[in-house]
Amino acid sequence: MTIRQLLEQPLVFLDGGTGTMLQARGLKPGERTELWNVERPEELVALHRSYIEAGADIVNTNTFGINKFHYHENAAHTIPELVQAAVENVRKAIGETGADRDIFISLDLGPTGEFLEPYGDLTFDEAYDNYRQLVQAGAAAGVDSISIETMFSCEEAKAALKACRDHSSLPVLVSFSFSENGRLLSGETVEQVAAAAEEYGAAAVGFNCGFGPEQMKPLAAEMLKCTSLPVIVKPNAGLPDTSSGEAKYTMGPEEFAGIMEDIVQMGVKLIGGCCGTTPAFISQLNRRFRK
Repeated sequence: MTIRQLLEQPLVFLDGGTGTMLQARGLKPGERTELWNVERPEELVALHRSYIEAGADIVNTNTFGINKFHYHENAAHTIPELVQAAVENVRKAIGETGADRDIFISLDLGPTGEFLEPYGDLTFDEAYDNYRQLVQAGAAAGVDSISIETMFSCEEAKAALKACRDHSSLPVLVSFSFSENGRLLSGETVEQVAAAAEEYGAAAVGFNCGFGPEQMKPLAAEMLKCTSLPVIVKPNAGLPDTSSGEAKYTMGPEEFAGIMEDIVQMGVKLIGGCCGTTPAFISQLNRRFRK
């Protein structure tokens, strides 16, 4: 099976949270997650393996926070080195599981953290050049697809999508993080991001992070009306409890999967988890939905 054939299936299982899982494995506040690709690769291999064993069909590389604004030319580890290591960690995990099904590697791209003009100083061309470097590194490392995630700016998503289209032939999954008012931080609606995803050649479009599954239901319903592309939903493990001064996710895998059942019944095709979710969440989704 190819990745494009997988995306034509009735339901595709994605993986879950990375940052919150690595924090449980000893990642310190302020420590860059992506450095573990080369400094503690065994932790990443174990994490990826656990998601594969839980039933994930597509596994994201630990590259969400890699960009030219965080990792400069004189950094200890270059962008291509970190991307290559991240891909190799997933590839090793796939080999260790001995899975009797096809598992695909997706290059995970996150927002730069900079605001594009006119809200900030970052130009479209600068954003594009950042994603160009990452896409070229991922393609050279042999990924099967690209996942653009947690986008809160439609213009930045367009820059990333254009870089993917110009510098690879890989299918691209793009997901946005919406605000409580039903719009991106930059103001665009679900209909507008759906149109942008189609215009720039995305293979699937949807949502991740920001909300739990209950809060994502109306967004998913609206997206399904706006696009013929497969729709992605990767919620957090509910809304975080911040009473202790740090975000703690209290929703369990069974409750999560129960709400996701409503989302799957709507017609959403790609499901997984984001912050606070673990392999147990992906396993529960598989037990409930895999035919």
